[in-house]
Amino acid sequence: MSIIRYTDPDKATPEDISRLRAYEMNASRRYFALADCNNFFVSCERLFRPDLKNRPVIVLSNNDGCVISRSNESKKLGIPMGIPLFKIKHLVSRYGIAVFSSNFGLYLDISNRVFSKLCEYAVNIERYSIDESFIDLTGLGKTLNIHDHCMDIRHAVTHDVGIPICVGGASTKTLAKIANHCAKKGLLPGGVMTIDTDDERLFALKQTPLDDIWGIGRALNEKFSRDYGIKTAYDLSLLDPEKVKKRFSVTVANIIRELNGISCLTLEDEPRPKKQIMWSRTFGHHIVDLSELRQIVADFIARAAEKLREDGQYAGLISIFIQTNLASRFDRKYAKQANARLSIKTCDTTELMNAGIRVLERIFVPGYLYYKAGVILEDLSPVRESQSDMFDTPCESEELRQKREKLQSAVDILNRKKRNSVFLAAQGIYAHSQVSKQERRSPSYTTSWEDLPKVK
Repeated sequence: MSIIRYTDPDKATPEDISRLRAYEMNASRRYFALADCNNFFVSCERLFRPDLKNRPVIVLSNNDGCVISRSNESKKLGIPMGIPLFKIKHLVSRYGIAVFSSNFGLYLDISNRVFSKLCEYAVNIERYSIDESFIDLTGLGKTLNIHDHCMDIRHAVTHDVGIPICVGGASTKTLAKIANHCAKKGLLPGGVMTIDTDDERLFALKQTPLDDIWGIGRALNEKFSRDYGIKTAYDLSLLDPEKVKKRFSVTVANIIRELNGISCLTLEDEPRPKKQIMWSRTFGHHIVDLSELRQIVADFIARAAEKLREDGQYAGLISIFIQTNLASRFDRKYAKQANARLSIKTCDTTELMNAGIRVLERIFVPGYLYYKAGVILEDLSPVRESQSDMFDTPCESEELRQKREKLQSAVDILNRKKRNSVFLAAQGIYAHSQVSKQERRSPSYTTSWEDLPKVK
């Protein structure tokens, strides 16, 4: 099936002129900015370590396995994202690279500070990820210079919080992403780029590779590149969205419309409810004993249940998976996942733990060196629903259930003040220790009194 392209802008037809006018009219109605922190995890580590400035720095995943954040200096050394630490030990030694275990408590707290600062510059903000936020600047162009306003946002976060960011602005969220990408590449000085004219839009699209477009994954990238010779965002913007919709999906068609300045994606002021909640970790050592694995999984269930209550939801299905090190050439391979359906949706830790432990005991096979386990809570909804039959045992009263929810809420408050203040006996010693190996973890400078920097 062929896909009809728009006419080349150098040979504009009345239809092309109409499209560009539509872009300009749409740009006057909507305006988004994307504030994206630079190398966020690394920037958080540098915030309290000024000696790391201009030094290559990397941050590792759980269990100190793979690289998940790199400073610009580390990128210049050719260190790719996701590479295991053992493969670059020679570079760490040769170039004196500073290596850190992930410290998500610190990163989340700094993220909250960045978000609070952004809220001073706009009313409607969508927190897209831990280091990215979309800002609705619609209407501000009548009284403010948008580019200067974005510069003020960047300066405020960099100066007041200490985290470097880049800001991109445009009439659609996809174009704002592209503008931010161009700002990070340094195509314009100052770490800010706004797309306010059609010439600026075309310039930004031509600088953006296809695989850097928000929403274009690897499979789509390969297909567009192989079948249609598309290499850049500009090439993609020339496709007819109606033809693309029939060949692919409405999502891809909307990406093309957004590239042409037609806003299809709205700002999500409130985060969408999660479809599932997962808690998994690799272990710092191999587990062979069921009782030890039971304590670890029980702790995972407690953590997942706490997140479930934070999200204000109830789970109807709990899944447990365990596996050996599937990448090892020496360990015997085993991986298994199973689930249990709950007759009444719940967010109660004890109910989830009872069901989850039964699933674990069903899939555990002795004689293997277990390397990873995880818990997945699914079939989530904001209301409790029941699905029972005549053979089910009588359910507890609503009054008793409400008392248990109040108890869980009190436990959550205590644990937010200090982790593992209250825990179930089934969690054992692992409620007080890290299952994963984190030998290079930095202090919790902003969330622990004991780790506050001391001035002498």
